[in-house]
Amino acid sequence: MSQAGYELFNNLYGLCFVLLKVIFLLIIWVIFFRPEKEKKTAVHVGIFAAVNVVLYLCPAVPTWVRYAGPAALVLGYSRIKYGRHLEKAVFVLLLFYNFHCMSFLISNSIYQYLMDDMLSRLDVQSADYMLLMYKSLAIGQSLNGIFYTLAILFMVGIIGRIVKKPFAMNWYDAMFLSALNIVGSMLAWMVVDISAVQIEQEVFFLFMERREMIWKIPVIAVLICIGEISAIYIFQKYKELRDEREKHFVEEQQVKAMKRRLEEAEDFYGSIRKVRHEMKSHMANIKGLVAGEKYGEVEKYIGNLDETMQELDYKFSTGNAVTDVIINDKYQKAVKSGIAFRVKFDYRDTDTISAFDMGIVLNNLLDNAIEACEKLEQAERRISLALKRKNHFLLIEVENSFDGKLEWKDGEAVPATMKQSSLPDVLMEHGIGLKNVKDVADRYLGYMDIKTGRDVFKVIVMLQQKEI
Repeated sequence: MSQAGYELFNNLYGLCFVLLKVIFLLIIWVIFFRPEKEKKTAVHVGIFAAVNVVLYLCPAVPTWVRYAGPAALVLGYSRIKYGRHLEKAVFVLLLFYNFHCMSFLISNSIYQYLMDDMLSRLDVQSADYMLLMYKSLAIGQSLNGIFYTLAILFMVGIIGRIVKKPFAMNWYDAMFLSALNIVGSMLAWMVVDISAVQIEQEVFFLFMERREMIWKIPVIAVLICIGEISAIYIFQKYKELRDEREKHFVEEQQVKAMKRRLEEAEDFYGSIRKVRHEMKSHMANIKGLVAGEKYGEVEKYIGNLDETMQELDYKFSTGNAVTDVIINDKYQKAVKSGIAFRVKFDYRDTDTISAFDMGIVLNNLLDNAIEACEKLEQAERRISLALKRKNHFLLIEVENSFDGKLEWKDGEAVPATMKQSSLPDVLMEHGIGLKNVKDVADRYLGYMDIKTGRDVFKVIVMLQQKEI
């Protein structure tokens, strides 16, 4: 191979290396973000690829610019596109650079060992020495690319198996998980800087003067990768345990709340039975007062009786004690907050949805609706609750006015319609409550559908009834 041929090979090798980096960044990005729309990911990776190619074609650009430049542009695009929540994007880029640097250190050590062996076999006095040297360099670089690919592919493969689904993180989480990534990247830069150092009239070659570095550096790189992968695994398990604990806590609170509702319903109907039982006595007392022409006492007695009856009067009668208590309780709260509250809810004896589960759905949806309305001017506050039937399904619809501001998991814009199959793990500010509603929908083979307008928030929960 001639010098011109080797230079052409070297340029093609460099472009292929850039392409490999882009591919592995895409894989890692998808593992941690699982984007629904591939175009969004294509934009990030396209920016990264274009900038890397441009920087590769400018050999005078410093090494740190080659790393920081593409990362800054990707993060800048993310900031403009999503607004907030750059923590995970920063972590993913640092993780990629760490895996890239560690794979480079591993493959470069193997490359150094192989090149020393191949070049030592060449005869300097041979007429074909230069051709054989360029050929050896080309073979060595090819093997270097292969070992690099295998190393980073192995690392990314392990991460892919560990990270079953995307998880949210804050800046503290990102800093904790990125410590080893930063250490790994700095180690790679340090090794590159001291691998060949000009000392007066001589050049110090690290791998020639310190042969043990050929195996020490790859071992350190492997240990750093193991540490980072272990940290991600432990962090994910911690998140799962914390989410499970929160879920159990919320379920426990839901059970306690529903027990209180059931007790309230039992007390309410007990009071009604008591008043009915005492009604004959009340009528006899009124007749006695009328017979004695004590009309002032009659008016006072009837007034007291009317107050007692009003306390036992529910504005909405749904056909079920539990839903009666919940809906009327939320109505009272809404009235106190100046919220217009409309209800069209008929819960029949033939409905097979558990009143307990129905209570969980109503309790969470109405609480969220009331809280959203309280952020508005009183004239704009309104809530609508309806129960509809469609074949064997019950549709619970809660619509309320709101200020149009929602916080989603990754700071993305809220779509006009979003069904439960595509809902983020953390839905919004009231995510835990909506997750409980979603769990109920899952148990009844239904779904939860969220629709948003400029000033309207609507949740539709579909529950499938069992055979009657």
